Amino acid sequence: MGNTRILTAIVVVFIFATLHGHTAGNASEEAILKMLGEDRPYHVISQEVFEGLGWELPDNGLSVKALGDAAPGGAFDPRKIQSFPAEKLGYRAEWHEERYQVYGLDWEIGGLYLMPNQPEEGLPTLVIIHGGSANWYEFFVDQFNNPGLGQYLAQKVPVLLLSIPGNYKHGGWVENSYGDRIPAYLLHREISAEEAKVRNAIYTFRVVVEGVRRIIEKATSGPVVVIGHSTGGEIPFLLMETSLMPRMNGLFLGWGSGGPATLDRILSSDEAHRKSVFERFSRYAPVQTLRSRSAGEYAFDSVYIGPLNPCRGSDKLAVAQCWFRQEERRRPQFKQKLQDLEHSGAEELREQVAVEIRKALENNQFGVNPGEVIPDLFSTSRAPLTGYRKMLWLIGKLDGHARMREGIPGDARIANQFRTRNPQAAIRVALFDVPMTHYGHMERPKELAGGMVAALRWLTQHP
Repeated sequence: MGNTRILTAIVVVFIFATLHGHTAGNASEEAILKMLGEDRPYHVISQEVFEGLGWELPDNGLSVKALGDAAPGGAFDPRKIQSFPAEKLGYRAEWHEERYQVYGLDWEIGGLYLMPNQPEEGLPTLVIIHGGSANWYEFFVDQFNNPGLGQYLAQKVPVLLLSIPGNYKHGGWVENSYGDRIPAYLLHREISAEEAKVRNAIYTFRVVVEGVRRIIEKATSGPVVVIGHSTGGEIPFLLMETSLMPRMNGLFLGWGSGGPATLDRILSSDEAHRKSVFERFSRYAPVQTLRSRSAGEYAFDSVYIGPLNPCRGSDKLAVAQCWFRQEERRRPQFKQKLQDLEHSGAEELREQVAVEIRKALENNQFGVNPGEVIPDLFSTSRAPLTGYRKMLWLIGKLDGHARMREGIPGDARIANQFRTRNPQAAIRVALFDVPMTHYGHMERPKELAGGMVAALRWLTQHP
């Protein structure tokens, strides 16, 4: 009898705790939805509301963590997740690869598609594209293989985590010098250093966007919302001029995304933009050479390293060094010069870049014609600024996109440009009043997932 009472009490407590957590999550979501119903320059989501967001995972992410911990350098094979029981994860996983041609060469792009066991009705597939020097791993696990944003989102909505061509390699990289690494532009075979230099020199956003379009169309169906993080923030805007446009339905969701390079010159004077371009890129090597990243670079800019980073250290440099050490093998830690140039809208250097491309392709044995590449330069500066129905930028308090300019966060200035050009659109900016950095998806993935699902609900509500 005593044991029965104890068991009953445990069950009641469990049910109460479950319902309480569900209610708290709903209350926070409702608070966000109510807030977004008001048209303001930007909204601030309090820490109290933020803490009430999110949900738990069926196995607390332990299955994936065990896989990551056992892999050399944490570079686990995503194809192995396909065999994990869906009831244990809360979702079913599929790894997709797509091969396609641009400039007469084959390229390959990969992505992990997660389908919830119990999807929320009426919500679109969420496609997440990483920024420069990164890949899909950072949206699936943190530096210690604990559950990341994608695993939490996949309890509620279908999620496709993409890696742009070159930035993910099965088994990872073993070269300690990031600048010496060869991007995995092909996933099924190694490429030579000579071939890599040719590919680096023609790595325009056309190459990336075409791959993203193809793999989304192959892996998913129905409505999609595309998030491009950081440098990847260019891609959702460029996709608006592709066959995906009807499925995007004029919806935009940003996370550390900013705006397209189209707006760079508009939001700063021509003189300031020109000065910034020449100061930044004067020290860069020619287009065929990779730019390696460093822990010092991440520590120097406070938008990357904050108090919520899973790595710990006595200062920001120590935290950044821990991060690089933990992910040295699976994170690429390089960027192509063209990716940086086009993301920055550095059209002042168009002629110089064209000369570098012609020189890099001179007598190349791969048949790449510079005349096909050069017209595609700086497509980011021609991204469409109209055709949007609802737009929402989410930002963390310590992200550079939250820096106050003219009395509002930077992303709110970008939103204002879209308001002018899309007067019928509902456009919002929401700042989480939590010390998350540009990498908040690795710092507080559970709560951020709750915020993103609330954002998707607002985006898909009518009107």
